[in-house]
Amino acid sequence: MELVYKKNQLETTIIYGETFASQIKSASIESKHLFLLTNQRYYDLFSEKLIQLFDDKQEIDWYICKNDAHCNNLKELESLLTFLADFDQQQDFLFLGVGNEGVVQLTNFLYETSVLTSDCWLLPLSIQSLSKSLIHEVQIELNNHPVLQSLVLADKILYDHTLTTDHGDGKLVDFLVFIRCGLVCSHDFLRMLFKNYSDATRLNQQSFNGMLDEMIRYYEKDGQMIDQFGRLFEQGFLETANGHLLSSHMKRFLGCLLQLLWSQEVNQFSFHYKNFIIWLIHLGFPVDFPEQILVSDYVEGVLNCLDRGEKAALLKEVGEFDRMEQPKTEDLLTTVEKYKTILKEIRG
Repeated sequence: MELVYKKNQLETTIIYGETFASQIKSASIESKHLFLLTNQRYYDLFSEKLIQLFDDKQEIDWYICKNDAHCNNLKELESLLTFLADFDQQQDFLFLGVGNEGVVQLTNFLYETSVLTSDCWLLPLSIQSLSKSLIHEVQIELNNHPVLQSLVLADKILYDHTLTTDHGDGKLVDFLVFIRCGLVCSHDFLRMLFKNYSDATRLNQQSFNGMLDEMIRYYEKDGQMIDQFGRLFEQGFLETANGHLLSSHMKRFLGCLLQLLWSQEVNQFSFHYKNFIIWLIHLGFPVDFPEQILVSDYVEGVLNCLDRGEKAALLKEVGEFDRMEQPKTEDLLTTVEKYKTILKEIRG
């Protein structure tokens, strides 16, 4: 399957349902200096397999990032530029970003800003990473806050599901991308997820490939809002002393649940929130708000973000955007306390 994806006068070609190996065979890249950026984890898993796909005479260099989802940071960028400083600027390069969401952003940012003549391909190795490849606002972070931004899409995005390691926690992280699509863009899509993925067994056994086309179209229309849904409420955990008890993906997951509940509290729309949480528990999502994080500390963390001018998307109802808004202190307190009460009711 090949799709042309467009965002704000930018476009990329997305190829999925085919192997990366078949794409390499049909591409003319022998004359290019191949520069691969990847995470340590994926280098260990796939480097030998990938090298075999290229011509023996091809110039190949690797840059290995940390496994962190936030490896698109200023320190990593500086290290990358230092590594590239002695490269021959007369050559044509192909930048190939292979890995997680941090790597695809770092590769795109390098492609847009480097003085080297280059093309850029992305090989995202998860749905989460694929979704980030579709965001044209590429950011470099410092202390988990964006400090540099560029508008760019890669020349090609190649999604080869045979290279993905979608099981366990990775499968849950990927599924959250589809849940966000439903929450922001379509209640019907969310209902379909609920019907087709009713428990952890079905979630782990069924492929997501049949939903990729729909996901890509949602991102083409509302990608930035889908990507940022939960972000403000996630940031609250980063600002608290015990926020480290939650993984980066867990912070975003809880952020999404709290932003949804806040929207419902403010706009009083009809949605069976408790049943939604019960479904997520059946799927294997860890929904608990850590006891070690005080509600007052968490809310103060969100307020710190509001002081920097950050806002969150308020839903008119599930699948329909209302407006960007800064949550009120009392609404934040009410939302978190209600969330904890709902969990107690579910746990009995």
